Amino acid sequence: MLDYIDEHIIEKLKHDGRTSLTDLSEGSDLSRVAIANRIEKLQQNGLLKVSALLNIEKLNYNTLIVELQVANEKKAEFRKMISGCSKVMQAFEISGQHNHLLICSAKNNNLLRKFVEDVLKKYATDCKVTLASNPIGTGYVHVKPSKACADCKKHGVE
Repeated sequence: MLDYIDEHIIEKLKHDGRTSLTDLSEGSDLSRVAIANRIEKLQQNGLLKVSALLNIEKLNYNTLIVELQVANEKKAEFRKMISGCSKVMQAFEISGQHNHLLICSAKNNNLLRKFVEDVLKKYATDCKVTLASNPIGTGYVHVKPSKACADCKKHGVE
């Protein structure tokens, strides 16, 4: 359970992930070392990960929303693939006509088309693709490291 100090640290890091330990310790009786230990504990418990956000619009990335119906016998393999694929920015399990919704992004539409056709569709019995604008507002999103997953390498989608 988070206490008010942990919540204070998280709130400050939400605004700026590079906030110094000195600034994070302001307003509490804790030293910088104690704050660093709390951050490390939050990270070890899987509650916090500090990473960079990128403006994909300025990087000229294209974005697709992909809805897929993935058969139960392929779900484990599918989830493993999407969790390691840098083209999948976010993934959700949903209800309705399809059971998964992915937000995918890549440097150009040809890469995205090839990714959908050659990689994603092999897991799906049905697929719906929507070309999307990049995020409205600041446009900063978390992007996975640009390491191609095994399926993308196999199909030349890099």
